[in-house]
Amino acid sequence: MKLLLLIPSLGSGGAERQLVTLAVLFKQKGIDVEFLIYHKDFFYKHILDENSIKINLISTNNNFDRVLKVRKFIRDSKSDAVISFLETPSFLACVSAIGGKKWRLITTELSSKISTFETLRGKLYCWLRKYSDLIVCNSYNSMIMWESYHPDYFDKLKVIYNPVILPVITSTYVPRKNNRLNLVVAASYQYLKNPIGLIEALSLLDENIRKKIIINWYGRKEITVGDTKAYDESISLIEKYNLQDIIKLNDPTTDIANKMNEADIVGLFSQLEGLPNAICEAMMIGKPIIMSKVSDYDNLVGKENGFLCDWDNPETIKISLEKAINLNDKELIKMGLNSKEKADKLFSSEVIVNQWISLFD
Repeated sequence: MKLLLLIPSLGSGGAERQLVTLAVLFKQKGIDVEFLIYHKDFFYKHILDENSIKINLISTNNNFDRVLKVRKFIRDSKSDAVISFLETPSFLACVSAIGGKKWRLITTELSSKISTFETLRGKLYCWLRKYSDLIVCNSYNSMIMWESYHPDYFDKLKVIYNPVILPVITSTYVPRKNNRLNLVVAASYQYLKNPIGLIEALSLLDENIRKKIIINWYGRKEITVGDTKAYDESISLIEKYNLQDIIKLNDPTTDIANKMNEADIVGLFSQLEGLPNAICEAMMIGKPIIMSKVSDYDNLVGKENGFLCDWDNPETIKISLEKAINLNDKELIKMGLNSKEKADKLFSSEVIVNQWISLFD
């Protein structure tokens, strides 16, 4: 069987990491897997090279030319199935199916954004999904949104959680290293991921409590070329509130699993998410969680393994941080074990890859 995976690039984002993970699982099942990308960002290329997975690049700055070239590539590829990740690749894949096709087309919903359904662009993209054989959502929250806006697609909708495959963990966990609660965030610096809300929450903490926590955030500064507004504003606020010793804004890293393992707790403060890969991975590593009420948060986090907050209310973020800071080492470790137990039930790679493969028939 030949499978083609379509995504804009192999950049450091969560969707890219997830599709690379799936590709490796498919390859291990004996499926012939290839990637098709159209932006030159190869952050995860080394993983595909290690697994002998071919990468095809269509290089053009002209949007119309890109549509034609992607359509031609897909129609000439002799693939048995095509999977597209993210909104624009799904648009391109559906356009490629116009006029009839011999392959199975599976598009995805990863973001749960209202704009997917209510903007003129979003309505066009959703209309084109009629050319999909299936629409795979990575959370029940996403599927419910699709059902509410497009009940006519009900039979196309499936939910498959993201599998979590961890690299070999080489770091050692020491609770409260340097006598501070160590929190890690893995997300790009964009307003949607809410670094501003986290920084505002830190500014609300009592100064003596604030000294008991240190946060390392890892992510891309640019979301689109030249756009670093959220990162720049975050730096300015950190300086304004004198938080330089409390929160560090770092570049993305391929070693995020070890960074999480070294931490006491892992956080997510987003306005919107599909299924948050970083949280799923942190749970599999065995870490307590602080997260905003996004995606399937009620399946992921309860009082037994973490804390919930509202992305748009820094006071609730502050309260969650205080609760985490007040945990003792035994409580931190117990919460982490509870996260691991949940993750094993939700994100088993064997179960999930078989769910995907069943869709190819």
